[in-house]
Amino acid sequence: MTALLVPAVLAVALLTTAVAGPLVIRAAAPALMRAPRAAVTLLLAVGALWLVAAAALSLLLAWVLSGPTVLPSGMAGVCQRCLDASSPFPAVDLVDTVVPVALLIALPVAGAMILVATAIFRGVRRLRATRATARDIAARADSRIVDGHRVMLTHDLRPTAFSLPHRHGGIVLSRGLVEVLHPDELAAVIAHEREHVHGRHHLALGVLEAVIAPLHRLPLMSAIHNAVPLYLEIAADRAASRRAGTPALASALLKLGGTVGAHAPTPHRVVLHAAGPDRIGHLVSPARIGASLVPAIALGAATAAFALMAVVVHGPYLSVILTGCRLAT
Repeated sequence: MTALLVPAVLAVALLTTAVAGPLVIRAAAPALMRAPRAAVTLLLAVGALWLVAAAALSLLLAWVLSGPTVLPSGMAGVCQRCLDASSPFPAVDLVDTVVPVALLIALPVAGAMILVATAIFRGVRRLRATRATARDIAARADSRIVDGHRVMLTHDLRPTAFSLPHRHGGIVLSRGLVEVLHPDELAAVIAHEREHVHGRHHLALGVLEAVIAPLHRLPLMSAIHNAVPLYLEIAADRAASRRAGTPALASALLKLGGTVGAHAPTPHRVVLHAAGPDRIGHLVSPARIGASLVPAIALGAATAAFALMAVVVHGPYLSVILTGCRLAT
């Protein structure tokens, strides 16, 4: 029964993280906002490694449980020897259950295949949406140099600014925006969008939409899905503030705040908007880190623990597969 302690602890950790994760992410926000690019990496890593650790739970149980045989005897014997060769619990007394061990191994494999297929489907759909958006913008915009940067300038009189991936057009501004903003404010907006493009923020959004979004019913995944776009915007704000100054950026965001969200010309998750006033407080008066450092460290610790579990569990299985299960024959 001692061997069951490890999967039991992992199961509790997975459940706790899945349920309490949103609270931890919200509590860590003041600390994460100080390093938004690192925050995006951390949040995406937490989500991905949680999935890997969930698969590891099933594989852990396959080492310590025994159940009815559902495979032909020859194949079942080979599989059992492969399990014995990879197991870190060689002398453990297996716990008899009604669950076939083959099912415990098949579940994470099937889950991974479904997740990959879903990610590919959503990724292709997103790429098509991005291309359609780029074609639409190209049909009603001109390529111009504004404030020393090449942008796509639309004839829209509403002040809007957003960005697409570089190969699909990059920075997009409306004529209304150029007319309503002062030169320093315009420079701030362009610097904001330039950071989105050159920081490859669209790639992070693509991973978010392909891998995390399909699992949004899990509280942890929903929190990550909601938080990552905010930290991408904060990262762009910080870059724009360094280049053009905080007053100019805050003023530009105020002018954009009432229009960008209401008149978004393209799908929200395909483009990145220079959205408005919600972030001005973070620019002008950032929240003190204070106690938020503790939950931020907890997120990092959870990520490290899930990564360690992935190596400890998936590593032996991968080693046995790569060696052709020689140790098991």
